[in-house]
Amino acid sequence: MVLGIPVSHSGVGDVPRFCTAKPADNSLLVTFVNPLACALAKKHDDYIKLLESFDIVACDGIGMVKAANACGLKSVRRESFDYTSLAGAVFHWAAQSGQRLGLVGGKSGITDQAAVILRSKFPDLRIVACFSGYGEGPDDAREFFLQDNTDLVICGMGAPLQERFLAQLTKDGWNGVGFTCGGFLDQLITGDSYYPVWVDRLNIRFMYRLLREPRRLWRRYLVDYQVFLKGFIHLQLKRLKSWLGVGKHPDGTA
Repeated sequence: MVLGIPVSHSGVGDVPRFCTAKPADNSLLVTFVNPLACALAKKHDDYIKLLESFDIVACDGIGMVKAANACGLKSVRRESFDYTSLAGAVFHWAAQSGQRLGLVGGKSGITDQAAVILRSKFPDLRIVACFSGYGEGPDDAREFFLQDNTDLVICGMGAPLQERFLAQLTKDGWNGVGFTCGGFLDQLITGDSYYPVWVDRLNIRFMYRLLREPRRLWRRYLVDYQVFLKGFIHLQLKRLKSWLGVGKHPDGTA
């Protein structure tokens, strides 16, 4: 656990090796948590249980990575479903291995636009269906993926809706590979790589997003992230006290 959030000791790593290791009769679910997860855990009673149902819960964002490292998970590194991390490798694997890919998320038309862009970048990608993340979209998507037994599903509905969708899909009998992707589909249709190289290198993606989308993201970063920040500060103070030996008897016991 990292500040009360279940986090995997190791991430996805080598995408082709990770995905092809999946048993044929089981699903393989991957999601990502950032500092917002701490606030979501307080707002949604089922969020922690949902995360625990995933095979991999990776750390998205340098803040969550630092918190994981501080909790002793030294091997944890940032992994995210975007082109600065796993997205390209996932789509390349899907194209090369002929995976039947389904997209679900965003407002009406977002996944269709995203599909056009993805096909231009990965010509061999087999996108079999695109669904909105609103209205009847998720229900229609679930029915299609089950009947079609779609191999790979990318779900961008925001947490915890995307986790609920993939968890329910698996519960209903689907046995493919599923990735949550947050706002990736919306970012994709902007027509660029979204994050400049220097922003990614300096690990200031959250600042860049806030400046680029202030009306949508100001509350997340300036209000909701406070839950994580308070927990992280408490964690660091606890580590500092331990290092200084504060609260221990002369014999070293607490």
